[in-house]
Amino acid sequence: MKALPAAVVFALLATSALSAEKLAPPGKVQEMLGDVGVMAKAGDDRCTVALFEEAVPQGYRLTFFEDGGKCAKAYPVMAKVVAWRVYADGRMAFADKSGQDLITFKKGKGFKRHAVTKVDGIAFLHSAQEDAE
Repeated sequence: MKALPAAVVFALLATSALSAEKLAPPGKVQEMLGDVGVMAKAGDDRCTVALFEEAVPQGYRLTFFEDGGKCAKAYPVMAKVVAWRVYADGRMAFADKSGQDLITFKKGKGFKRHAVTKVDGIAFLHSAQEDAE
């Protein structure tokens, strides 16, 4: 049997370490629970999701507002999203049915999270809680 090249071994180890990263409780990002706008720029209302504390196999429950597919049309990656996640450092991510992070967000100012890398133009999340407070 041939040995795997070192780069392949390191890539496999890094992938398994990342996927094994423990999720934090959703309360870690309490301000983001509830209605959240997925946005490319301020005032963008093409996609709204609701984030819940209920655990599901891929992380935590997420639902889409009844929008007739408007969210997936605006941001095709959102058609694959089935859950959301939060990590110990406060990062958030949207995950697909296999539990793979599709887009990751870092903490921003107040009730905003900024995309680490934009996917389909998604730049940030904005919690509706800010408007309620």
